[in-house]
Amino acid sequence: MITERENFYKMIRREDPDFVPYQPDLLHMVLPSALGDRPAGHRTGYDWFGVHWSEDPDMPMMLVATVGQKPVLEDICDWESVIRWPDLSAIDWECCAKRDVPQKDMSKILCAMMVSGPFERLHDLMGFENALCAVVTDPEACGAFFSRLCDFKIEQLGYLKKYYDVDMVHFQDDWGNQKDLFFDPGLWREHIRPHVKRVVDAAHDLGILFDMHSCGKIDRIVDDIVAMGVDVIDPVQPVNDMAGWVSRFGRNVIFMGALDAQGVIDLPGATDEEIRREAEAKIDLFAKTGYYIPFAVSLSPRVKDALAYGYIYGKTYYKPEEYAGAVAAFKESLKKPSEPAPPSVVPGTVTTC
Repeated sequence: MITERENFYKMIRREDPDFVPYQPDLLHMVLPSALGDRPAGHRTGYDWFGVHWSEDPDMPMMLVATVGQKPVLEDICDWESVIRWPDLSAIDWECCAKRDVPQKDMSKILCAMMVSGPFERLHDLMGFENALCAVVTDPEACGAFFSRLCDFKIEQLGYLKKYYDVDMVHFQDDWGNQKDLFFDPGLWREHIRPHVKRVVDAAHDLGILFDMHSCGKIDRIVDDIVAMGVDVIDPVQPVNDMAGWVSRFGRNVIFMGALDAQGVIDLPGATDEEIRREAEAKIDLFAKTGYYIPFAVSLSPRVKDALAYGYIYGKTYYKPEEYAGAVAAFKESLKKPSEPAPPSVVPGTVTTC
């Protein structure tokens, strides 16, 4: 038998995996305390750009830019004079890395979360409505800001590799809602894609894998995202043409997500059987001809049940005899009482300091 890490790298090399990955055992996700895109300790307060964040009571541990605060940036054309870029060389990266990751688990993939990508950072600074207006009225100025922001992200990659020895980054930039993109695909292709592509290439040059996180219905640009050379796309929300994605991309990328949180897992009346069927159906859809990691952006503790059903079904999906014992042991472990997991932004994430 092989580890989750070894199985993941088989997919990266475009080989046949031994099993469908179990996300909690595969990823050690960390919010690096060296990065100040959120307040220290992911608590209420200011980030390193001066944006104030508060916890949304309806979404525990999901900070949002505080409603009613004065925008840090009111006119996108003023970004060069208003924005003060943090000095990354002034951070004690070694201390932060030792605190955040005392010891690297070589059976897992160490994945650093890089939140607030180019468009997200724009609306952090301006407010969502003003940011949407800015990309329409002043796309060139937005593009220049996105370029500088991605330069800043690329600089961070070097430190994350040197001091954290990360295997992968989880790069967040949401581009869609539940119906469509936030903006015209042409605008995204001209003013956002080229800069994110530079971040992807820089990560690969450092030996870091790239997980592109973008929520919403992104069907109209998913071909471009895959073409950027990302290694993983998540969270593959069910509002997209998932069957079409599998058909078009096959094993050209690893899909992570797809479990239906809004329509199944988070529903108060969802039964165990419905959650089990959801996990198994998504494995059948993605894993027969592609690479797949079951996952969901969920607000319910039932997501643990969905991932557990994914483990039971997926561990023996390709090699039933070799991994039958692992499934039996896993089922036994579920019978034992366990301590509740600490609050986290996504399953597998450990928030430090």
